[in-house]
Amino acid sequence: MAIVNSAATFAGTGSEVYSNIGAVITTAGSPTTVRVPASGNMSPAVTRGYCRAKVYNQTVATSLTSIRFQAGDGTNLVDIDDYVPVAAIAITSTAFVDVLIDFIFDTSTAGGGATGTLIFGGATFFNFIYAQSGASGSCSADSEVIAMP
Repeated sequence: MAIVNSAATFAGTGSEVYSNIGAVITTAGSPTTVRVPASGNMSPAVTRGYCRAKVYNQTVATSLTSIRFQAGDGTNLVDIDDYVPVAAIAITSTAFVDVLIDFIFDTSTAGGGATGTLIFGGATFFNFIYAQSGASGSCSADSEVIAMP
């Protein structure tokens, strides 16, 4: 499935857009980490923007229990948000999840997490960590980052 209405449509001029579309996530591998970008790094590094996660297309019964959003710079990893519904959400052919979060974090030219700045120079990748429940279930996930240096 393609992203039809990207979060980039309201992110402003000069934003970088990275995505990992159609990643298969399974209960057997739960939690499943989807990296954005799938390979390489964002350049320039980013400090503010949006993350969007869409979970859909179950092939065997599965329920989404949480999504953790992390930013990384190759040395430090920072949890920037957690989406945890009150009850697990069953992913079906007519029910899916679409979550949008915004983020901003401090950076520095030295020290990283040891100095309280969390990310050294900005994030160069993001992890979307999908947790599911169910017996041998699977579905698809679109993970998108729209960000600015």
